[in-house]
Amino acid sequence: MFSTEQEDVLNRFMEELRKPTGDGGRKRARGEKPPWYEDDSHEASVFSHLTKWKRGEIIDPHSGAHTLVHAAWRLLAIACRETGNVPQGLTNSEGVL
Repeated sequence: MFSTEQEDVLNRFMEELRKPTGDGGRKRARGEKPPWYEDDSHEASVFSHLTKWKRGEIIDPHSGAHTLVHAAWRLLAIACRETGNVPQGLTNSEGVL
């Protein structure tokens, strides 16, 4: 079981991750982005968000999330894809996940 501190950290992280997740979900619903588990732009987006942060952009204008939260979200997406932590029974454009 998680300690109180661990629960607090996970709750805070979840609260922050909801912002870019909602923004991306809206874009995917409009057909502007592929599903996160098929999206090959995660790595480039990490660097884009880091660059925006280094140039002083703290809050993403679309989601209201901190720019580094967007970078963290993209890093988590990469990690999930690389470890196979993706929706089961789905395939990408090549037929496999």
